[in-house]
Amino acid sequence: MLRVLGNPVYALISVGATEEDIAAAAARLGVDRPLPVQFLDYVGQLLRLDLGRSFTSNLSVGDEVLRRLNVTLPLTLLSFALSVLIAIPAGFLAAWKARTWYGTAFSALTQLAGAIPVFWVGILLVTVFALRARILPAGGFPRTDWEDPQAALRALVLPVLTIAIVSGSELARYVRSASLDVLGQTYLRTARATGQSFAGALLRHGLRNGIVPVISVLAIQLSTTFVGAVIVENVFALPGLGDMLLVGIREQDFPSVQGVLLFSTALVLLLGFVADVLQRILDPRIRGTLSGNHRSRAAA
Repeated sequence: MLRVLGNPVYALISVGATEEDIAAAAARLGVDRPLPVQFLDYVGQLLRLDLGRSFTSNLSVGDEVLRRLNVTLPLTLLSFALSVLIAIPAGFLAAWKARTWYGTAFSALTQLAGAIPVFWVGILLVTVFALRARILPAGGFPRTDWEDPQAALRALVLPVLTIAIVSGSELARYVRSASLDVLGQTYLRTARATGQSFAGALLRHGLRNGIVPVISVLAIQLSTTFVGAVIVENVFALPGLGDMLLVGIREQDFPSVQGVLLFSTALVLLLGFVADVLQRILDPRIRGTLSGNHRSRAAA
């Protein structure tokens, strides 16, 4: 599909190139062959765990993806961890105090924060903390990478806050919904009637039931955080997968674009699989349903 969008040869040749130069460049890149042949060649590379080489830099796409994960992966994990720390208490507080004015205001605030575009939040944080207060860098990443951990972490503070504010607000709405469902259950009131404290009944009976629907949302949210990190990297000029993807699109570097998209897709599928496994481990009702279906099919 990418190859239908344009010819990468024109991004590599000079202005005064002749037809022979264009044909030679196309042959060198392999884009002069029929599309089915190019597709089969790419599939053959994937079977060898080879993502190909960049059209522009001639570097291995797989090695470049791994190198740029040094920025994107810490950014994603730190942002996700902070968003969870924000969402769980915020969502539970909004559910617990749902009938009070400040509980309603808190819920409205999380919805408002989740509706703000992530890049706009980044621009606001840069304006406040980098341009005015001058306490954090506005963008960029140390040339020495993680050889100076303190400088690397300072470069990630604003990007992490940007993603965590938006992702945490979105996740807080799911936590609020799950908490409201648990707080209204009969088993929780029965546990309270037997003499258990509210906190004890909630931890013993409500936590496990409430966390099951949140797990699948966490997997989706982690995937969303990864995608958000790719976008935010452009705002803060971070040399991660986002920069690699945008440069690849601009220069029609098909192997680089395909490598980033393939890695992102594989990550989303893997996270979904892990969420399904965790749900089956934590929720005996799912195990019982699956076992019952299996026994029914065996009996039939």
